[in-house]
Amino acid sequence: MFKKKPKGQPPGSPAWMTTYSDLVTQLLCFFVMLFAFSSLSESKYQQIAASLRAALSGSPSVLSGGLSPVGEPLPFEIFPQVSAEFQEVYEEIEAMLAEEGVGAAVEIYSEERGMVISFKEKIFFNIGSSELLPEARNLLLRVGKILAVDEHDIRVEGHTCDLPIQTASFPSNWELSTSRATNVTRFLIEEAGIAAERLGATGYAEFRPIAPNNSEENRVRNRRVDILLLSRNTF
Repeated sequence: MFKKKPKGQPPGSPAWMTTYSDLVTQLLCFFVMLFAFSSLSESKYQQIAASLRAALSGSPSVLSGGLSPVGEPLPFEIFPQVSAEFQEVYEEIEAMLAEEGVGAAVEIYSEERGMVISFKEKIFFNIGSSELLPEARNLLLRVGKILAVDEHDIRVEGHTCDLPIQTASFPSNWELSTSRATNVTRFLIEEAGIAAERLGATGYAEFRPIAPNNSEENRVRNRRVDILLLSRNTF
């Protein structure tokens, strides 16, 4: 009599094992994601959320280490939204700027050191001058009154574009940017009543642009005075 050959094992793993492996892999990915979110800082979370909103709406976004609209690297980290630390003063200034109707000439954003209120040259100064325009004084006074009751230290920073200047008053853009920052600082102390020990002034000439100096539109953005509210974590 012939012996019946035993049946061999089918090739490959059992069908249930494939499904089980997929489930384990998905669980692993889920826990890795939870761990990543547990160590995400608030500013980074806001940055990612703002980027996703911008991407889904089809509008451009600016992220930490990202690119400017013309494809040039930004000189520092910019965050689309202000942190909770500055939310109250941000909302007050935004409402005031809306009343004044100067929103297009003012940018508010956050960076690593704190919140920046950036004023374009055209609403504060004539080209090549550091004297505050009469119409700028009311706007700066209203901003100063809001900042006077705030507690953050303030740095006033003057910036220019890369076009050279050489006059009797300003041999270079260093002198022009520093003089503008100093005049704004003095106004905030003398007219808005901000404590002098909270303030500092500096000029950066053309060396900290927020856009490449390759068009007049970008040069207008770079000619600015920034009022920086320092984060309490900045030393």
